Amino acid sequence: MTAPAHLIKGWCPGALRPMCSGDGLLVRVRPRAGAFSVPTLRAIAETAARFGSGEIDLTNRGNLQLRGVSEDTFEPAIAALRSVDLIDTSAAIEAVRNVVVDPLCSVDPDRGNVRDLASRFEDALAEDARLLALPGKFGFSFSGNSELRVGGRTADIMVASEADRFVIGLDEAADFCAVVPENEVIKATRGLALAFLDLAAEHATLRRMKDAVARFGAAEIFEMAGLKASSRSPKAEAVSAPAGMLARGDRVFGVGIGLPFGRIAAGQIERLCQSAAGVKLEDVFTGSQRILIFAVGECASAKRLLQAANDAGLITSNDDVRLEMDVCPGSPGCGNATTDTRADARRLVEALNGTLSGYSVHVSGCEKGCARRSAADFTLVAHAGRYDLIRRGRPGDPIALANVEADDIGNAVSRFILESAS
Repeated sequence: MTAPAHLIKGWCPGALRPMCSGDGLLVRVRPRAGAFSVPTLRAIAETAARFGSGEIDLTNRGNLQLRGVSEDTFEPAIAALRSVDLIDTSAAIEAVRNVVVDPLCSVDPDRGNVRDLASRFEDALAEDARLLALPGKFGFSFSGNSELRVGGRTADIMVASEADRFVIGLDEAADFCAVVPENEVIKATRGLALAFLDLAAEHATLRRMKDAVARFGAAEIFEMAGLKASSRSPKAEAVSAPAGMLARGDRVFGVGIGLPFGRIAAGQIERLCQSAAGVKLEDVFTGSQRILIFAVGECASAKRLLQAANDAGLITSNDDVRLEMDVCPGSPGCGNATTDTRADARRLVEALNGTLSGYSVHVSGCEKGCARRSAADFTLVAHAGRYDLIRRGRPGDPIALANVEADDIGNAVSRFILESAS
């Protein structure tokens, strides 16, 4: 199945280049190396409440997206965000700064801290005018351990910390990588991006690194970047959502707070920031799993923050099935959607209770599938109030069950789960 012409994906919105949606302008704020200060997070909430609908999405690239901004309130919103240093110097620089950083890398003592390296790479992106030509969806990621993926999600170019060296891999080619010391990471990553641009200049159909890998192979791309690469056995570790109290043995090191279906209200952020400031926390880290990570070293402080999050209606346990669900805004938030996907996702959770545990779910309001790039155990694609159910795939893959009524999606998913268990 291919998406109808009117559903072709557009650009990734930013703050300086917002995108119009069903509920107004989407103003996307990118963190600096995956981090916001607590006062800055509070300023984002205040801006969302004053100039938008007050609703904010945490995207699967760790960005915060203000919803419901109008044409009249857009400029005041940008001024407010600029006053706390959240706006890039140009829309071009903003667009290319698609960098996902492992949110646990400066929190978990067992991970390498790649945040400073990612920050220096973001500076390098802004300083090299050639890289401004990268497609708006082209992205980079920095992992604090040997797993190339951050939060289970791939990026076009991925950097992973492995002892005193760094592994660099490409999307759809995790088994063929280059290994470099820290002082060569930025040069190597930039070289791979430039190699992609050289290929894309000759072949206009190449929009992402996986397209280039499929056409030319990873070996040629690494060679173009002047890198020696070799086969590698990917260390695909099980990815669990880091929600709740985070600890190694008896040592508490952090707190993870999940956003139901990636959505949070300005008032919820305000309550969270109040509690974080009360236990003297300075920063919050975002990643690809729609979870806010705080570095907390004391059990009492962690419990206090988790209680505030729980009181605000946020996710405070890593066994909450909503953490494994990617749900698009749906109608009326998105003009492409004809269905209230979030209401139907809540209905699915209520119908199946704990039965969904261990399964990934993608609920998409149309064939675009914006909320999730990778395959899910269950993908539900909406059209006019009904859903097509896809097993172990993504929108566009073969349909296992068509035209399921919204009220019956729980029963449909349950039947497949029972069949898998038998």
